[in-house]
Amino acid sequence: MATSTVSEFKAALLTRLQNRSGLEGVQITYGWPSGAVKRESIMLGGVSGTQEFRTIGATQKMEEYALTAFITVIREGAGNQQACDERALAIMAEVEDELRDGITVNNTVLTAELGGFDLQPMASAETREARLTVTIDVMARI
Repeated sequence: MATSTVSEFKAALLTRLQNRSGLEGVQITYGWPSGAVKRESIMLGGVSGTQEFRTIGATQKMEEYALTAFITVIREGAGNQQACDERALAIMAEVEDELRDGITVNNTVLTAELGGFDLQPMASAETREARLTVTIDVMARI
């Protein structure tokens, strides 16, 4: 019996996102990327969740968790914050569309859908950056 669906779900989501045409050229990784973060990236990060038996004598648990994904968009130039924000939100829309197209993510979970998000602007002397933290809410049976 599986202890959790987390790694199987993340791996399936990674593959589906990597094969999505609207994300061509976007660096998509399971965990932190090795090496430098590209100009556009999605990192499938940590998970916070619970598991519980729903009835007395049950042999299966319900698992609910939130996967945190980090979307980063970097552009050169001091005046490009809006472009960064808009592209980060477009990448988030691709993730949401992928989840809607296959809510069970290759039958690894019962449901997976976009939850909350937090968009933060970042800047250096040479670049602008959008850091979009997205929560993917998941329900599974183990």
